Amino acid sequence: MLRIVEQQASASLRQRMEKAGCAFDFLVLVPEASDAADEVLHRQAVDLLFQHLKAQWLERHRQLTLDPRYTEAAPPSMGWDLRKAVAKLLSRDERARLMRIDKDDQHTYALYAAFCDPPYGTRFSDDTPQALFSEWLDLLGLEDSTDGVVLSWVDNFNLNWTASDEYDPAREPWSDYFDDGLEWWGVWCLSIWNPKRRTLAVLAASTTD
Repeated sequence: MLRIVEQQASASLRQRMEKAGCAFDFLVLVPEASDAADEVLHRQAVDLLFQHLKAQWLERHRQLTLDPRYTEAAPPSMGWDLRKAVAKLLSRDERARLMRIDKDDQHTYALYAAFCDPPYGTRFSDDTPQALFSEWLDLLGLEDSTDGVVLSWVDNFNLNWTASDEYDPAREPWSDYFDDGLEWWGVWCLSIWNPKRRTLAVLAASTTD
């Protein structure tokens, strides 16, 4: 059983990230004391994030339809099937790359570059990007430690521009949430276990121009 924590801090940080134009969403969760932080628990955390994302989409649609011009707008659809999701355990070097503050680093797991450069750009007026990113990592519990665990849930995806003609169901996205990002910008979905805090954070991003 997982429950959401740091809700006030998360809401404040999420608002500031949205104002800056960042494409990421996230949750911070804690398990029961008796729960093992295994892949099953990580998968549950990802599911909770996607429930949260869908609820956000539906609320935005509800707000949109308050305008008489959009009362007939179809509600957004988002499905996911985590039975198809493949988890990759990141090495300590790969976890360290996630924490690097280098906007020009475009390599795999260059989280800061994606944080600063979504398709429509960012506008950091109230915070510096470095400060906001560091605050986000701290809330997520992502730190340099020997016993932390980070799983990536999107490493096996075919990117549209590199996909082979040969169909491979194991490389197909497990949610249509990722359709936009797979056009070119990229996609993110990570779960982060911090054993000292006993927190399990999960983040995701997928967007296009």
